[in-house]
Amino acid sequence: MMEYFASTRSGIAAAIQDVLGAYGETYGSVSADLGVDAANRLADFASRGKMLRGSLVRLGYELTARHEAAEPDATAIRLAGAAMELFQSGLLIHDDIMDRDRVRRGYPTLHAGYESTLESGGYDDPPHYGEALGICAGDLAYFAAFQLLAELPTSAARAVRATLIAARELCVVGIAQMQDVVNGAVRQDSANPFRDAPTDPSEEDILKLYRYKTGRYTFSLPLALGCALAGGSDAERLTLEQAGEDLGVLFQLKDDELGLFADEAVLGKPVGADIREDKKTIFRRRLMSRADGQTRVRLATMFGRHDAGAAEAEFVRGELERLGIRAELTAMMRSRADAALARMKPLLDHAPVGTAQAFSQLVTYSLERTS
Repeated sequence: MMEYFASTRSGIAAAIQDVLGAYGETYGSVSADLGVDAANRLADFASRGKMLRGSLVRLGYELTARHEAAEPDATAIRLAGAAMELFQSGLLIHDDIMDRDRVRRGYPTLHAGYESTLESGGYDDPPHYGEALGICAGDLAYFAAFQLLAELPTSAARAVRATLIAARELCVVGIAQMQDVVNGAVRQDSANPFRDAPTDPSEEDILKLYRYKTGRYTFSLPLALGCALAGGSDAERLTLEQAGEDLGVLFQLKDDELGLFADEAVLGKPVGADIREDKKTIFRRRLMSRADGQTRVRLATMFGRHDAGAAEAEFVRGELERLGIRAELTAMMRSRADAALARMKPLLDHAPVGTAQAFSQLVTYSLERTS
């Protein structure tokens, strides 16, 4: 990871430990068994990530303020970054349950960890109750994040603005996640029970989902939080949010690519999950629309099959390469990167040199990352 984000990460990681250590005391007064334990599990889980979203709060602040933060804003930025990472943790914890994933960043997922704990104590039905505890822990991460934003050491107006921005975006993410879940449940003979429309999403539908499920949450939200803490204008916030959408679509396309082509040891989780869950990605959309009849029938037996493994993933990869789809989507990623840089030029021209370089490095990282 780039030096700018690596240096920011350490401060956010320390803030997460400190905050959850303090909050855990309150949780422990409610349940001596689960309170402090839950805070510790969340702190460990959140601290394993790259903390990209949390670091983007600082970037949004500096791009808006045109200088690095002094105290107390520097502390507010770190704490808002910690809140972003707690939001992210809650979403990932729930996502792992929905996707039936048991490994995250090379470690057991949170619900799998709870399952093992319950099993070691001889509790009834550890898989079910482990998932239930994971859902509760994900909820706790959201609530703790909102508490943290409300307590930021900044003006009441800026804290409220940051909290409202986060609340709005998290609601949008929730709906987008629901759409993603329903897309994954579609089968060949499914009929849309929600409205008069096809069940298989169009490419435009998929890009819209990427915009709201990944783009705005991963990039637009933390950049907007930083802008709010800097007292930025609505026009500056809008510029940051639009550039964030471009980067988010790029980021999700890269995620889809890595989910099929990455080295599992580097990725930290099994490759091929999108095949097993029949995720309606643009990779899948273009593949199914271009494959010949026999190949399409074969692919249809693979997508949505929960025991699909290495052989199926290898076949899908081969077809994506053969049909030129991977190359096309690589070009689409580059186009989104160029759009983000073009939108940001007015802010980058007046930002601190290190901040402007960090944004450019972020774009490059989003194109070239391996996990």
